[in-house]
Amino acid sequence: MRLSLRAKIVGPFVMVVALVGIIGTATVVTLVTNEAVAEFNGSLLRASLLANDHLSLLEAARLTTLRAAAATTGVPEATSAKDPVALNRLLTPVVANAAVPSLLLHVLDRQGREVVVVGPDGPVVTQSPGDGFVSEPAVAAVLAGQVDAQGDKYVFLRTDTSGTTLYWTGPIRGLTGQVVGVVLVGQPLSAIASGIRSSGAEYVSFYGPTGDVLLSTLSSTRALPASIRGEVQPDAPVRFNQSSGGQAYMNLLSDWTMRKMRLGYLAVALNTAQLQAGIDQLRLFLLILFSVAALITLAIGLMLAGAIARPVQRLVSAMRGVAAGDLAQRAPAGPSDEIGYLGQVFNLMTAGLEEKTQALEDTYFAAIEALARAIDARDPYTYGHSSRVALFALEIADELGFPQEKREGLRRAALLHDIGKIGIEDHILRKAGALNYAEVKQMRQHPLIGHQMLKDVPFLHSSLSGIRHHHERWDGTGYPDTLGGETIPVQVRILSVADVFDALTSDRPYRDAMSIGDAVELITREAGRQFDPAVVEAFKARTDRIVAVLRQQRAQEAAAAARQPEQMALEKAS
Repeated sequence: MRLSLRAKIVGPFVMVVALVGIIGTATVVTLVTNEAVAEFNGSLLRASLLANDHLSLLEAARLTTLRAAAATTGVPEATSAKDPVALNRLLTPVVANAAVPSLLLHVLDRQGREVVVVGPDGPVVTQSPGDGFVSEPAVAAVLAGQVDAQGDKYVFLRTDTSGTTLYWTGPIRGLTGQVVGVVLVGQPLSAIASGIRSSGAEYVSFYGPTGDVLLSTLSSTRALPASIRGEVQPDAPVRFNQSSGGQAYMNLLSDWTMRKMRLGYLAVALNTAQLQAGIDQLRLFLLILFSVAALITLAIGLMLAGAIARPVQRLVSAMRGVAAGDLAQRAPAGPSDEIGYLGQVFNLMTAGLEEKTQALEDTYFAAIEALARAIDARDPYTYGHSSRVALFALEIADELGFPQEKREGLRRAALLHDIGKIGIEDHILRKAGALNYAEVKQMRQHPLIGHQMLKDVPFLHSSLSGIRHHHERWDGTGYPDTLGGETIPVQVRILSVADVFDALTSDRPYRDAMSIGDAVELITREAGRQFDPAVVEAFKARTDRIVAVLRQQRAQEAAAAARQPEQMALEKAS
């Protein structure tokens, strides 16, 4: 009597219930706990990376504002003249473009005295203590025209009654390159911390080089002890626990460096209370869950893997192959049960799917090919061009020993290489004289248009390089991507020679067709410049056969053209 798959599975289950329940529960509880801790640490690390990335992007943005301010036309002259009105008019758009409400831009004259302070909405009145910024070493370095390995821009922190502000500073230079003033871009540390929090960090703390707290979003933050600061390395952040407001937090402390200068330390923190509560709840839930379900779920899973692993794996492997696009995959014969029957049904389904997919691809390509032929037919001078290029390309490919499995991709590329001309206006395609600059520029878009049209068609992926690059040159001066030499795919190098040969031997509105001998001679001269020399040699070796194909195609086209009036007359009579 043949047993069903269910009967094969159910029998041995009871024997392993107790063992699987105990070991499984303990193992999963441990794994879930470790995973929760690892996820928490990963979240903390991601928050730290995002915070540091934010600072990097912030520095780049502020330096861009700094450069824009110093390079704005008229700023050096207005600074030399100490003209706050002109500076305000020139610099307000620069600050406004930064789109940062808390940003302030200071301009100092050659002696370090403040000329104007500009915000996004115009001039701002500030109270600079004492000598303003001239006592800052960074400002003094700018005034002295100093330049180090990072250039002539500097960064520094300044703390006053309103808090700590991060400044970037650089010179304003006159026409002769002399320093005529200083520009500073400042942003409060509190605003920077808000930006970091919005990017994903829950809590942020900034410390000075000696560990003093510059700013923290935690309610109570102590200075960093020397032992923790000493462990921090540029690429090795340090974790430490901290209590604030009766809550426990895990901090990840990293180096805070800008312009190769350590400004201090940056710490991001996450609340560990949620982690611990989550772990406790998971443990309780898993204990209850496994107590009830382990006898059934885990036992069934383990025994099922032992009894049917091999046929299921073979079936899954076949399914993966089909999912990856290999419709020739078939599941091997399985046992005479439900799994075996499923394999048989899968094979029947895959065979039908392969047949229908091939028919769909053929129909789809036929439609696209018809579109390409229609594009050729828009101009009587290029009628049949793509078909001839495909035949020439296959002849050259045979001479080169082009892989058989790649021939269809080459043929389709040749048939569709000019499909992008659907986006080119008729008056350009049919123009009798030379194209002007704008027309040439538009005509050179057709490879990109064709590539864009067909890039999402899976079975044409092997042909896309020919469609996009058939106007590239061996010497790298072609278009659209200026590829050169062996960076141009072999398919494209073959297609280029075939395309040019047919163009040279065809009439055009602006010239008569070349003789075959002249066309071959011209292509030979272009070996090593426009064409791959090896492809040119293969073309010359196949010239006789290519010429025979050309004459045959032209004869067929002439016969078709001669029949066309008769067909039109018959249609009109009917």
